[in-house]
Amino acid sequence: MKNILLFLLCLPLFTFAQREKLLYGYAYGMIHDGSGGGGATANVDLLHHNISVGPGVELTSYNGHTLIPVFADVKIKHRFGHIDPYVAGQFGRNGYNVSRTAEVPSGSGQESVTFNESGKYFYGVGAGVAWHFSRIGVFASYIYRGYKYRYPDRVSEEDQGVVFGDKSVNASLFIVGIVF
Repeated sequence: MKNILLFLLCLPLFTFAQREKLLYGYAYGMIHDGSGGGGATANVDLLHHNISVGPGVELTSYNGHTLIPVFADVKIKHRFGHIDPYVAGQFGRNGYNVSRTAEVPSGSGQESVTFNESGKYFYGVGAGVAWHFSRIGVFASYIYRGYKYRYPDRVSEEDQGVVFGDKSVNASLFIVGIVF
């Protein structure tokens, strides 16, 4: 799976469609809710260059631990000369798995539970603008994301097992990079 994703991300560098500018690669640095990070996406233009779709991967952190979001990126854009304003949507899975201990409600009050907090899925929406010089350009964007994590809700009184639910976390991403 990693090899396929790496191939898809590098596709804009190696294809004949690059001459027609149907494929764009985005490499960037970002601020992810106060933490630094970086990522890359590869988008294929569809419908007269107004919609682009492709895979993306990032490396950043959450609560001091590594977070690796893998996602589908969709951009709706319209070119005005050398400028591409766009709105973006993202949906994917966040690679995160950290051992934690938390106080969880139980029948007798609170109980300390050790568990693996793992990433489930996330969604994001935002906007940006790209400025194309010739074959290369620069871009900046803002994405607002909602993450879901596996987190304990309570300790069941019947079987003394932990009942898991979702923990929601929101993040703001400020992104600056190159488009090629």
